[in-house]
Amino acid sequence: MELFDDLQIKPEIPDYSEVKVMAELHRLMGFLRFNPDNDGVYVARCAPDHFLLPAISAHFRRRFGNSSWVIIDEKRGLSLSCENGGKPKLAPSDELSKEKYTTGEKDPWEELWLLHHKSLNNEARKNLRLQQQLIPNRYRKYLPEISEQ
Repeated sequence: MELFDDLQIKPEIPDYSEVKVMAELHRLMGFLRFNPDNDGVYVARCAPDHFLLPAISAHFRRRFGNSSWVIIDEKRGLSLSCENGGKPKLAPSDELSKEKYTTGEKDPWEELWLLHHKSLNNEARKNLRLQQQLIPNRYRKYLPEISEQ
Protein backbone atom coordinates (compact mmCIF):
# COMPACT_ATOMS: atom_id res chain seq x y z
CA MET A 1 0.00 0.00 0.00
CA GLU A 2 2.83 2.41 0.76
CA LEU A 3 3.97 2.24 -2.86
CA PHE A 4 0.74 3.79 -4.11
CA ASP A 5 0.08 6.36 -1.39
CA ASP A 6 1.54 9.33 -3.27
CA LEU A 7 -0.18 8.46 -6.57
CA GLN A 8 -3.23 10.60 -7.18
CA ILE A 9 -5.27 8.18 -9.29
CA LYS A 10 -8.91 9.19 -9.43
CA PRO A 11 -10.99 7.28 -11.94
CA GLU A 12 -13.37 9.36 -13.99
CA ILE A 13 -16.77 8.35 -12.71
CA PRO A 14 -19.58 10.21 -14.48
CA ASP A 15 -22.35 11.78 -12.50
CA TYR A 16 -25.38 9.48 -12.17
CA SER A 17 -27.64 12.00 -13.88
CA GLU A 18 -25.26 12.12 -16.85
CA VAL A 19 -25.46 8.32 -17.12
CA LYS A 20 -29.26 8.48 -17.11
CA VAL A 21 -29.31 11.13 -19.84
CA MET A 22 -26.87 9.21 -22.03
CA ALA A 23 -28.86 5.99 -21.57
CA GLU A 24 -32.08 7.74 -22.56
CA LEU A 25 -30.36 9.34 -25.54
CA HIS A 26 -29.20 5.92 -26.71
CA ARG A 27 -32.67 4.42 -26.20
CA LEU A 28 -34.36 7.26 -28.03
CA MET A 29 -32.17 6.82 -31.09
CA GLY A 30 -33.10 3.14 -31.16
CA PHE A 31 -36.76 3.25 -30.16
CA LEU A 32 -38.09 6.06 -32.35
CA ARG A 33 -40.41 4.70 -35.04
CA PHE A 34 -41.04 6.91 -38.06
CA ASN A 35 -44.16 6.70 -40.21
CA PRO A 36 -44.73 8.74 -43.36
CA ASP A 37 -47.66 11.14 -43.25
CA ASN A 38 -49.88 12.05 -46.20
CA ASP A 39 -47.23 14.48 -47.53
CA GLY A 40 -44.36 11.97 -47.31
CA VAL A 41 -42.83 13.53 -44.19
CA TYR A 42 -41.54 10.90 -41.75
CA VAL A 43 -43.01 11.52 -38.31
CA ALA A 44 -42.01 10.08 -34.93
CA ARG A 45 -43.52 10.82 -31.54
CA CYS A 46 -41.84 10.52 -28.17
CA ALA A 47 -42.07 11.71 -24.56
CA PRO A 48 -38.54 11.45 -23.10
CA ASP A 49 -37.77 12.32 -19.48
CA HIS A 50 -35.01 14.72 -20.54
CA PHE A 51 -34.86 17.44 -23.19
CA LEU A 52 -32.95 15.54 -25.89
CA LEU A 53 -34.24 16.81 -29.24
CA PRO A 54 -31.19 18.99 -30.03
CA ALA A 55 -28.86 16.13 -29.07
CA ILE A 56 -30.42 13.69 -31.55
CA SER A 57 -30.80 16.09 -34.48
CA ALA A 58 -27.40 15.34 -36.07
CA HIS A 59 -27.98 11.57 -35.84
CA PHE A 60 -31.32 11.70 -37.65
CA ARG A 61 -30.10 14.26 -40.17
CA ARG A 62 -27.38 11.81 -41.22
CA ARG A 63 -29.77 8.87 -41.08
CA PHE A 64 -32.46 10.40 -43.30
CA GLY A 65 -30.25 12.23 -45.79
CA ASN A 66 -32.44 14.40 -48.03
CA SER A 67 -35.77 13.16 -46.66
CA SER A 68 -38.03 15.39 -44.59
CA TRP A 69 -38.76 14.31 -41.03
CA VAL A 70 -40.30 15.52 -37.79
CA ILE A 71 -39.85 14.33 -34.20
CA ILE A 72 -42.60 15.48 -31.85
CA ASP A 73 -41.83 15.65 -28.13
CA GLU A 74 -45.32 15.30 -26.68
CA LYS A 75 -44.15 15.86 -23.10
CA ARG A 76 -42.71 19.33 -23.81
CA GLY A 77 -44.89 20.34 -26.74
CA LEU A 78 -41.90 20.77 -29.06
CA SER A 79 -41.06 19.43 -32.49
CA LEU A 80 -37.75 19.00 -34.26
CA SER A 81 -38.11 19.13 -38.03
CA CYS A 82 -35.80 18.89 -40.99
CA GLU A 83 -36.88 19.58 -44.56
CA ASN A 84 -35.03 17.88 -47.42
CA GLY A 85 -31.78 17.42 -45.51
CA GLY A 86 -31.58 21.05 -44.43
CA LYS A 87 -30.75 22.39 -40.99
CA PRO A 88 -33.02 20.91 -38.26
CA LYS A 89 -35.37 23.41 -36.60
CA LEU A 90 -36.79 23.24 -33.10
CA ALA A 91 -40.23 24.81 -32.72
CA PRO A 92 -43.27 24.61 -30.47
CA SER A 93 -45.70 21.96 -31.62
CA ASP A 94 -49.32 22.97 -31.23
CA GLU A 95 -52.56 21.09 -31.83
CA LEU A 96 -52.48 22.11 -35.50
CA SER A 97 -49.15 20.38 -36.09
CA LYS A 98 -50.39 17.29 -34.27
CA GLU A 99 -53.30 17.12 -36.70
CA LYS A 100 -51.07 17.90 -39.67
CA TYR A 101 -48.70 15.03 -38.99
CA THR A 102 -51.19 12.21 -38.88
CA THR A 103 -51.32 9.33 -41.24
CA GLY A 104 -54.57 8.55 -42.97
CA GLU A 105 -53.99 4.81 -43.24
CA LYS A 106 -51.78 2.11 -41.83
CA ASP A 107 -48.24 2.19 -43.19
CA PRO A 108 -47.35 -0.89 -45.29
CA TRP A 109 -43.77 -0.72 -43.96
CA GLU A 110 -45.11 -0.94 -40.42
CA GLU A 111 -47.08 -4.05 -41.37
CA LEU A 112 -43.89 -5.53 -42.86
CA TRP A 113 -41.96 -4.63 -39.69
CA LEU A 114 -44.63 -6.33 -37.55
CA LEU A 115 -44.45 -9.45 -39.72
CA HIS A 116 -40.64 -9.44 -39.41
CA HIS A 117 -40.86 -9.04 -35.64
CA LYS A 118 -43.47 -11.78 -35.37
CA SER A 119 -41.36 -14.21 -37.41
CA LEU A 120 -38.28 -13.58 -35.21
CA ASN A 121 -40.16 -13.62 -31.93
CA ASN A 122 -40.14 -17.02 -30.21
CA GLU A 123 -43.28 -17.18 -28.04
CA ALA A 124 -41.87 -20.09 -26.02
CA ARG A 125 -38.96 -17.90 -24.87
CA LYS A 126 -41.00 -14.80 -24.08
CA ASN A 127 -39.66 -13.10 -20.95
CA LEU A 128 -41.93 -10.19 -20.06
CA ARG A 129 -39.94 -9.16 -16.99
CA LEU A 130 -36.75 -8.79 -19.02
CA GLN A 131 -38.63 -6.96 -21.78
CA GLN A 132 -40.05 -4.51 -19.25
CA GLN A 133 -36.60 -4.01 -17.79
CA LEU A 134 -35.00 -3.26 -21.18
CA ILE A 135 -37.88 -1.24 -22.69
CA PRO A 136 -39.37 1.22 -20.19
CA ASN A 137 -43.13 1.81 -20.24
CA ARG A 138 -42.79 5.38 -21.52
CA TYR A 139 -41.49 4.03 -24.86
CA ARG A 140 -43.99 1.19 -25.28
CA LYS A 141 -46.91 3.18 -26.65
CA TYR A 142 -44.71 4.38 -29.54
CA LEU A 143 -43.48 0.89 -30.52
CA PRO A 144 -45.88 -0.99 -32.79
CA GLU A 145 -44.21 -4.33 -32.12
CA ILE A 146 -44.82 -3.95 -28.37
CA SER A 147 -48.21 -2.24 -28.44
CA GLU A 148 -49.68 -5.07 -30.54
CA GLN A 149 -49.01 -7.64 -27.79
